[in-house]
Amino acid sequence: MAKEKRLPSYVIRIVYDIIAEETPNRAAHRRVFELANLAPYADAPPPFDDSPSITLREYEKIIGVVWQVFDEVQAREILRRTAQRGFENLTRSGALAYTQFLRAFDSLGTKQERVALAMRKLTDEMSRALGNRHTFLRDGDDFILDLYDCPYCAELLERPPATSDARYCYSVVAFYEAAVTWASGDRHTVQEVACRVVTKEKFCRFKIFWNVGLKNKV
Repeated sequence: MAKEKRLPSYVIRIVYDIIAEETPNRAAHRRVFELANLAPYADAPPPFDDSPSITLREYEKIIGVVWQVFDEVQAREILRRTAQRGFENLTRSGALAYTQFLRAFDSLGTKQERVALAMRKLTDEMSRALGNRHTFLRDGDDFILDLYDCPYCAELLERPPATSDARYCYSVVAFYEAAVTWASGDRHTVQEVACRVVTKEKFCRFKIFWNVGLKNKV
């Protein structure tokens, strides 16, 4: 029987750090990890490295606990900040080494074509890292990302929280906002246009609006 895939330690360490910043009360912080069945991490956070730690299922669980413990505003901010910091770590770690390849061809094609290449490579890497399919495609001047078996709303399929707009995958929105800004040098709007919690489909869909600057946190 194959061993269950484990995520790098920095993933749960980023979650730990962000929740600690949002929840200065140590008892409340510990309670979050207890509810997620990750109590050992409450007082002994993992190192900020690539060593294996939690499973994807455990990651899904703690995201669900964020929605359970915090109100909509705080939950959204925790998920966004976690994703942004995660992407920043990728750019520093060398995991995005293919940027050297992209820069070698800066004079070829349009910026939009180069960004599309970067995003396809990034979504391929995310599919490999998380084990679920990411599909990236063009939609006229814009881009569509379909995320199958999305871990960011897995815990909400049966009992979705009552948010004001019924969009839940703020981590993905924040991650790809950061990614497309990094790849293009410009800011663009990313929106979740269909969440499987609402649609009951197998995927969540996100749209990157090309040349539409980010005006508000979504």
